Amino acid sequence: MKRMKMLAAFFSAAVLALGCVLFSACEEGQTVEGVKLVESTPEYVVIEATETKGSLYDAMKELKEKDLITFEGSQGEYGFYIQSVNGTAAGEGEFWAIYTSLGEYEDVSYSTAEYGTYEYAGTQYASANYGCEGMPLVSGYTYILALSTY
Repeated sequence: MKRMKMLAAFFSAAVLALGCVLFSACEEGQTVEGVKLVESTPEYVVIEATETKGSLYDAMKELKEKDLITFEGSQGEYGFYIQSVNGTAAGEGEFWAIYTSLGEYEDVSYSTAEYGTYEYAGTQYASANYGCEGMPLVSGYTYILALSTY
């Protein structure tokens, strides 16, 4: 009987440990292909670039492939138009905006506070001048997808 209890306890601990490993694989803070998912909610997603490569759209696709975020949209005249993130679709008078800490990079201005700002963790991020396909992923910079209003 004592041996059976020990075996049951061992089995329970093994299942619990496996569950923790599987759950942590999808936690925020995970780094995947040059990006770190800082936080993900139905109203905003915060991404930090850990490598300089590709675009924000490339990072979004990678995070989606790993089931860390979801998003839907369509190709338009100016590139990919984000219509929903993490199951939250933009409603009337709303849109999914991109805010970033990336200002000027390689003599191109990628954001400006003139078009709006977004505060996250005590820091103001400026509105992006480009869509997700035109926004380069630059190591050390933060990118925020946020449900915003007109």
